[in-house]
Order: sequence, then C-alpha cells, then structure tokens
Amino acid sequence: MTFNLKPTLKTEYIKLLNYRTFVIITLIYLALLFLAFLSIQGFLNNITINSGNQGEAPPLQLFSVYKFPDIWQNLSYLAGHLKIFPAFLIIILITNEFTFNTHKQIIISGVSRDEFILGKIVIIAIFSLLVSLVVGISAFFLGIFQSEVDYSGILSPKLWFIAAHALELFTYLNLAALFAFIFRKTGTTVLLFLLYSVVIERIIALNIPENISSYLPLQAIGNLIPIPNSPLMKLFGVNFSETTHWNDVTACIIYNVVFVFLMFVVLRKRDL
Repeated sequence: MTFNLKPTLKTEYIKLLNYRTFVIITLIYLALLFLAFLSIQGFLNNITINSGNQGEAPPLQLFSVYKFPDIWQNLSYLAGHLKIFPAFLIIILITNEFTFNTHKQIIISGVSRDEFILGKIVIIAIFSLLVSLVVGISAFFLGIFQSEVDYSGILSPKLWFIAAHALELFTYLNLAALFAFIFRKTGTTVLLFLLYSVVIERIIALNIPENISSYLPLQAIGNLIPIPNSPLMKLFGVNFSETTHWNDVTACIIYNVVFVFLMFVVLRKRDL
C-alpha cells in the first residue's frame, strides 16, 4: 500500500496557518518555555533550606543550571514538565476535526483514513522536532552567555538529552492524539487525558510491582530524561542518572507503534 501525503500535509499546513487558537497557544507555550529557562536559575538561587536547631534558612549553595554539559539535561528535564500544553494543542486540533466534520470533507475529497491519520502523526513529529530544536538552541545560548563556558562540554554525550526530549514529546503527543481519536469531543478528551495522567496511571502503578510499573506509558516517557544531578536534589537523597537508558527508549518506541496502530484501528472501525 502506498500513501500520498502531499495533499494531506498541504491541507494541514493551510489549516494550521489559519487556525488562530493553535497559533496563539503555540506562541504562549514557547514563551512560557523560554521564560521557565530564564527564571529557573533565580528560582533555585532563592530556595532556602531549614538549618534545623539554629532556626535559620540559609540560601542553597549556588550552582549553575546553565553550565555545560549539564545544561542539556537540565533544560530538557524542565521542558518535559511543560509538555501538557502541546498535548492540549494536539487534542484540540484533532477533536475539532470531528466537531466541525472537516475530517469527512477531507476523506470524501479523496484522502484515505490512513493518510488522514499519518498527516496528524507527521504534524506531531514536526512539532516535537521544532520544540526540541528550540530547547537545544536555548540551552546553547544560555550556556554561552549565562555561565563560564567549558567548550569541551558543549559537544558531550549529554547533548543526547535534546533528542531524548524529542522522543519524550512525540510519544506523549501520540498518546494525547489516541485519546482524541477515541473520544472525539474536546472537553471529554481533555478531562479523561488529565484523569489518566494524574490519577489512573498512578493508581495502577501503586498496585503492581515497581519493575513493571516503570514501563507504564507515562512512567516510561518520564524516565527518558532523569532528574538532573544538583545540590538541591542531593539534599533529598535522590538517586541520579546522567544517561538515558535504552530500555526506556525501546519502551517509548514500542508505545509509539502501539498508539499509532490503535489510531488506525479506531478510525477504520468507527463511522465517520
């Protein structure tokens, strides 16, 4: 079977350019992302730790979030906590197709159901790559201008975390897209997606062995970028990992295949 995605992608491009809500939320998300990058150092510098019997709260020993090569992991980890915003974007983008029946018009015009889904997946992939590029560029310039530059640390193995963030975002957005294809209504999809993210998966994780729960969808996605090594986290006895483990990468790749497969099944089996 061959697919002709050119008409589909052209249609998607035109829709996105004229979709004011999508453009506005995207710009707000990118602004919040960059604002978080700029403010995280000041936020951490102002954290105080209770000194116990002395009753004092001295500031945490300063450390640079922007120092190479740690900045690649630090900003990628921070960006991962804001991925709910693009998830809402994807949910709105897909559910609006069903709300306004534009998916029917597109399919009737000659685009197959499979091509319709692939068009959305390509959009998700491009969006994930562009956001990761923004994270990478931000990390590069903040590392150059906001810290004493160790040029040997710029091109380090930790640069991989930018690619890991792309996979993290792509997997997460595909999960959001699957919810959108199943439930079709914006409000219902957002509510159930949040419910699964905040409550359901956590309940499941508490009732199964840890070595299994770590491979639940959101757990596997979150494991791609471990908590960065910092003086703050050391105070809480957090175990650090400065690499992405291949079992987490493999789990996310498998989840992407499963999510996309289920999207095909849902759209093929259900009426337009």
